[in-house]
Formats: sequence, structure tokens, C-alpha cells
Amino acid sequence: MTSKLTLLRLWERVHDKRMKEISLLNDKAFTRKRKMGFEQSLCFQLDMGKTGLQARLNNFFWRTKGGDPISQPAFSKLRAQYDETPFEIMARDLVEEEYSGRYALPTWRGFYLLAADGSYFQLPTTPELAREFGVRGGGNRPSAGVSVLYDVLHGWVIDPIITHTNMNEREQMKNHVSYLYGILPDIARNTLLLLDRGYPSQEVFAMLEEHGLRFCARCANDFTTETRDAPMGSSTVTLKSGQTLRVVKFPLRSGEIETLVSNLFDLPEDDFPALYAKRWGVETMYHKIKRVIGVETFSGRLPNTIRQDFWAAMVIFNVAAVFQNEADELVRERQKDKNLKHPNRARSSNLIVTLRDRFIFATLLEPSPSRDRQLDQVFRDMARVLSPLRPGRSYPRVPKHFAAANLNLKSVL
Repeated sequence: MTSKLTLLRLWERVHDKRMKEISLLNDKAFTRKRKMGFEQSLCFQLDMGKTGLQARLNNFFWRTKGGDPISQPAFSKLRAQYDETPFEIMARDLVEEEYSGRYALPTWRGFYLLAADGSYFQLPTTPELAREFGVRGGGNRPSAGVSVLYDVLHGWVIDPIITHTNMNEREQMKNHVSYLYGILPDIARNTLLLLDRGYPSQEVFAMLEEHGLRFCARCANDFTTETRDAPMGSSTVTLKSGQTLRVVKFPLRSGEIETLVSNLFDLPEDDFPALYAKRWGVETMYHKIKRVIGVETFSGRLPNTIRQDFWAAMVIFNVAAVFQNEADELVRERQKDKNLKHPNRARSSNLIVTLRDRFIFATLLEPSPSRDRQLDQVFRDMARVLSPLRPGRSYPRVPKHFAAANLNLKSVL
């Protein structure tokens, strides 16, 4: 999907009259002309800036409307009149269009490589959020459970879920599979799932095989007696449940033994380490959502605003994937005659910052030559800051104590 088509689809959703009907929590809301209408408020929330909310409102009015901006309390009352439905519809709509079969998407050996992974978002400390989402770590700090089905080759979030902090990853896996087969059946038939150690269970494996899904899952060496006793290298085991699975064991550089369980019986043994390593993309996805898009810098302290910000971040993330693809193509075209040690791509963090700064204004504008010229300038800006693609590059995990820091109150101050 192109950037222009992406913005067109979002513009159509923002200005769809039915959107207001299905998302309003108060039938009398937006019946009078206000400084900021329903459509403008949706566009504004797609900004996801990290500055204070009032500063963002000031900038929004200065660049789009002129006149005195509304106050932060006024905007808080305005957004309380509708739920997260508009942003969820936008996110789902983009996914269904991108995975409709009309576009050539990257695959590995003919498979779409999808990874499921769970995480937690730190929330502002309020009683309402503690009751709605729960608390973690024995303290009083609220957090939300998040589970994502992610395309590691294409860089798209396919099925995001925000729920209670006490979520069960295996139960959310069932929800992801239901979404995949219910909405994207053609993709599901050619999907290979990459799963971390929290997912393996005989029940989950049976559910995946029942749906005809291939999988490669990392598990503890003593996951079952059969996997524990399996030799190094590749072997086939039959569990007590009657399931026949392939077990691949190999040493890591640390000296530990990696144990993978799969229902891929024809894949060469030597391909499994590189295959499972591709799952790392879902870890970098969470880094981008939390540290670059800044989703944990929530713009409100109520459950409704948390869900709005979450789904708005999902829209921005997938739009950034579209722009990343086009900016990378521009970089490749510029450097096609250069003898470089490593190929380059547009730096993701700079791309997202540029997009975040320009996105709401492009979304507000109707499709026109003027908007197209603005988009061309955006791509030129994105393609200026580059990152080399070094094979085998990896990044350390963020320590848990750092993730627990108070990082999400800036925009509500």
C-alpha cells in the first residue's frame, strides 16, 4: 500500500459520518459547532507528540485553524465523549487493506513470518486505572497487558490487544489465531508462527495444528520428558497427548542449549537457528512503540484515554511502516551507484519523529496536489538520516527496572 493510499483511507475514515454514530458515548455530543470538532479531535490525537498536551493543542491550532486554542481541560472533556472505536477501526482497516492479497508482501520460503509476544505498558498512577487494568509487582503502579501479532518481515502490527495486566499469553494467542483466520484467512493458510518460551503447551500446539498453522517455538529443555530426552540436532518425538513434533537442539555462543519445537518436518536442520532469530523483530517493535512513538507518555489518566492512545499508536506504527518502505526505496535509488560496505535505510527513529510532526496535518488535508507536494518533502526529509544494515546486529534488552521507571506522565502535566 502506498503512502498516498494510506492517507486517503485514513481521511475517509476520519470523515465518515458513521464513525461518530458508533463511537459517541453521549448522543448530544458534537451537536453544536465548537472550536474543535469530532474529526479534528481524531486527527489531533494521531499526533502522539511527547510535548505537553497544551503545547500540542497550541501548535495544532496555530498550524491548522488559527485563533485561540482550546484548553487542556476542554479537550479532556471533548475526548471523553467518544471511545477508542475510531482508532481501532483505522488500525484494522489498514491491516485488512495491506493483507488483502493486492500487494506483494515479503515471505520466507513462501511463509508469512508472524511472531506473537506479550508485554506491559506502565500507566499513570490513578485508582481508576488500577481498578480497570490491575497492578504489577506487588506495588500500586497500574499497568496494562499488551499482546501483539507482528509480521517480522514486513514490520506491521497485525493484531494488537490491550487488556488486564494479569493476561495469559496463551489465551491471547487463541484470540490472535481467531482474528487471523476470521479476517485474514488467505494469510493464515501460509503463516509460520514464531513463539517464545511463554507459549509452548500441548494445548496450544494442538490448537495451532487444528487450524493448520505451522510454528517454531522456543521452549525449556524440560518442557516435556520427550523434549528433555531428545538428542542434540534434529529428532522427532511423540508426546503423551499423541502429538508428533520435531525437536531441534543446538548450542548457543553462551554455551546454553537452545531447544526449538516445530511441526516443520521438511525444513533443513541448519535453517532453524536463523529462522528463530527472525523473531527478534517483535522485540524491536516494542522498543519503537515505547521509546520512539512514546505510547507510555499517555495524554490522559482515564481508561478511555489509555485505550484511545493505544489504538492511535497502532495506527501511527503501521503508517510508519508504509513510509519506511517508500523512504528506503528513495535511499536505494540515491545510492544505487555507490560502492558501500553496508546498504543503508532511512533511520526508523528519525522517520517516526518526522512523521509524527507532519502526520496530523497531512491527514487533515483533502487529497490534492498540494498535499502530494508536502508528502514528497516529508520523504526527502526522512531519507536524509540513514542507518547501515549490518548483518547479525543485535541490541541488548532494556533492564526491567528501567522499564518500570515513571516515564508516562509528561504529556499530562
